[in-house]
Amino acid sequence: MADETPWSRLKSELYSLVGRNPKSNRRVVKFADLDGHHAVLDIGCGPGAAVRNAAPHVTRAVGVDRSEAMIDIARRRSDGIDNVELMVGGAELLPFPDASFDRVWTIHAFHHWDEQDKGMAEALRVLRPDGRFMVVESETNGTHGLSRDGAKELVKRLEAIGFASGEISKHGGQLVVTGTAAGT
Repeated sequence: MADETPWSRLKSELYSLVGRNPKSNRRVVKFADLDGHHAVLDIGCGPGAAVRNAAPHVTRAVGVDRSEAMIDIARRRSDGIDNVELMVGGAELLPFPDASFDRVWTIHAFHHWDEQDKGMAEALRVLRPDGRFMVVESETNGTHGLSRDGAKELVKRLEAIGFASGEISKHGGQLVVTGTAAGT
């Protein structure tokens, strides 16, 4: 996707060692209410921690990330986990058929999306009926993360895109905005 330099690959390696809060990845799996029949998609999966955490609880765990270097790291770390799939890609054009996933999430990556509304529409497209899309970000007033007001606005945007409902919750210091797809 993006042109990667040796420096960007090194940054990816370093970030994968100290990057996103591992507790956030575990919490998402916990509050996503997964069952053994679910398929999940992590958009902006980075080194794939949440995908690997979800794998024992689902039939299919998929991660996409714009960074080829991050996907390389995620693949190395996921070697031998049969139900994990990892690929280079972005939120705005997901390479999956309609209604492919029960849960779609993005953890500490939503603020990097170039076209957020288009990405959210894609998340809705690939969700099965009653599926959930979760945006997990640190609560902040800065540029990285999500403010309370930003979360309220995000719920409105989800509903305008076509999600049946949206809600805001807080888990371990993280704001979670959840959009639920219409049921059958």
